[in-house]
Amino acid sequence: MRTIGDRLLREKAGFKQGMLFDFYPEGEGPDKPKLAQLHGPSHFERSLMESELNRRVQRVAMQLLGPKARFVSDSFFHKPAHTEAVTPWHQDEAFTDPRIEHREVNFWFPLQPVSLTNGCMQFIAGSHIGPVLPHGPIGGDPSTHGLECVTGFNAGEAVVCPLELGDCTIHAGRTLHFAGPNHSDAPRYAYSMVFGLPRRASKEVRSFPWNDNRRLSRQARVNDSRTRDSFWPYLSRKVREFDYTNPYEWRLGAERVARLIKGKRTAG
Repeated sequence: MRTIGDRLLREKAGFKQGMLFDFYPEGEGPDKPKLAQLHGPSHFERSLMESELNRRVQRVAMQLLGPKARFVSDSFFHKPAHTEAVTPWHQDEAFTDPRIEHREVNFWFPLQPVSLTNGCMQFIAGSHIGPVLPHGPIGGDPSTHGLECVTGFNAGEAVVCPLELGDCTIHAGRTLHFAGPNHSDAPRYAYSMVFGLPRRASKEVRSFPWNDNRRLSRQARVNDSRTRDSFWPYLSRKVREFDYTNPYEWRLGAERVARLIKGKRTAG
């Protein structure tokens, strides 16, 4: 797993599609990320979906969520050696569309032993049963991909989770979590897999204003990947991700198509 992740990151797989990005502002380009994240590496290395790890994680996810649990996404993370960059306190659900209910669990695997020295995971116990707390872009910069929780918790209550190879942590979408700087002499690698139940409309009327008016530095690459030259790889990824058994996904898909048609008519 470490070999695959290292190769994909060195090859900058997914950069042109906006799937490889810096959690922080991308001012220095792809060669000097503060915290690199490759979202969806299984799109570039299909063997990840055929691994024994994938099969074992799915079995655990079904124990936690029920028999309808399915693979949602995966990511590789790279935190350089001797960096002060942290993965700030946040809830994964804060990144999502508030109109949609996400019932997911995230499996986080270190690809070397991790401790406070190189940035192991830390959690706020019980936060998974609370609400999504107010967030904002890191440092108030709307171009950065990362979010940070700005209020509503006590970092002094953090539970530190050092891990060895073969260990993992599992957290829900509302679990507050954090990973500190990497003060070691080697990069810190990690791999995560998200499994979830079929999406459905949220029972609450919610808004996540921190996701409005974002100007993500990777957005231009995302848009370019959906043009005529790169449209078919993009469509192939979406087809693999689509849950055909969920009527709500068909409704969401129809809404996206309607917005696309409306946008083209307006442009015309």
